[in-house]
Amino acid sequence: MKILIISYESWREGNNGGNVLSNMFCAFPEADIAQIYCSGEPPQNSICRKYFQISDSMLMRGKKGRRLEEKDYSAENTDLSEVTENNVKSKIPGFLKSASMLAREMLWVFSDWKTKELEGFIKDFAPDIIFAPCYSFFHVSKLALYVKSIAGCPMISYISDDNYSIKQLKLYPSFFINRLITRKWIRRLFKECSLVYTMTELQKTEYEALLGRPMKVLCKSAEFEDRETEIGDPVQIIYAGGLYLNRWKVLCKLVDALEAVNAEEIKAQLHIYSGSKLSEKAVKKLNNGRSSVMHAPVPFGELSKIYRSSDVAVHVESFDLKNRLITRLSFSTKIIDCMNSGCAVLAIGPEGQAGIAYLKDNDAAICVGDINSLPSVVQRLANDSDLIKEYSAKAIALGKRNHIREDIEKGIREDFYSIAGDGR
Repeated sequence: MKILIISYESWREGNNGGNVLSNMFCAFPEADIAQIYCSGEPPQNSICRKYFQISDSMLMRGKKGRRLEEKDYSAENTDLSEVTENNVKSKIPGFLKSASMLAREMLWVFSDWKTKELEGFIKDFAPDIIFAPCYSFFHVSKLALYVKSIAGCPMISYISDDNYSIKQLKLYPSFFINRLITRKWIRRLFKECSLVYTMTELQKTEYEALLGRPMKVLCKSAEFEDRETEIGDPVQIIYAGGLYLNRWKVLCKLVDALEAVNAEEIKAQLHIYSGSKLSEKAVKKLNNGRSSVMHAPVPFGELSKIYRSSDVAVHVESFDLKNRLITRLSFSTKIIDCMNSGCAVLAIGPEGQAGIAYLKDNDAAICVGDINSLPSVVQRLANDSDLIKEYSAKAIALGKRNHIREDIEKGIREDFYSIAGDGR
């Protein structure tokens, strides 16, 4: 089988999108897989070797897309600069970010990206099926539809965030202009898809009603091996992932709680692995060297080892209304990484958020739905190793019920081969 993937991000196993792709397509060791992508980064994965790159900077310079074939990209190519330099950002107003996103879309509207080189890549590869994740950038949807028109094969999509509804607390005209245009292209994209994957039952129910397309919940998979280890002294707490959408503010509350617990002696420490940009004040708060230490991002293989040597894995979602609306349907893939780590999972976020609700409903994590109760929860974690062991076992148990790699991969293979075989 030949599978052509169309995505915004490059396939790097150190970023979330690349991690998801590797998790899915390791199910096809016999397949020939290619990717068309729109970012400036080089790929870095062990699955795909054929690429076509069209980035914003290429279009701005009037350059055509390019092929990248039979290249090996190693973790050594990843820039992991010092955290004190890498994580500091300048404050950019939200309306400027929104306007810049719309400007990028206009760049794609007026650029000549439908080139002979791109058409030649599609025809030479001749895919049996296309996999095109859905984004909040409508140029990626337009690209996917163009590729399908050239390839003439079935297409499957995947949506993990609320990229369609207008239940958002944003006042920038540029945001709503972009969202309304994006909605039009999502409808067109899904109309051409034989199947759309979502990550939660809540999103599946809502989007099936809105868009009238067949959808299926797709869970990230892992191995979920039992773990029997002693709890560290001090307790080692890990957070790995993005700090955007005010997740950093929740972690600051966690640091405050740890500082109180560690007043006389260090009983628990938080280690943060992230490449997200923050203000100098936020970095200072999260990198105090006593209760909390920030680290540069590391390749996924190394991160897995760090998870396995930790005691508590943290997942957070923001409590403020604006970001609650953005993430209400989202199921972070980091949740499965946390569950698979063998750590107890500490989930901090609003109870109605899809990922938090999943963990709470299955009693698979220590859930904090009220930020004011966080200090008492942290106090207990720092002094109760049995609680950590109990929720480590519960996370693994849920993983074995719903997220075993063999079962998930079997379902994905059946979907792809059935749709490609039918030509739907």
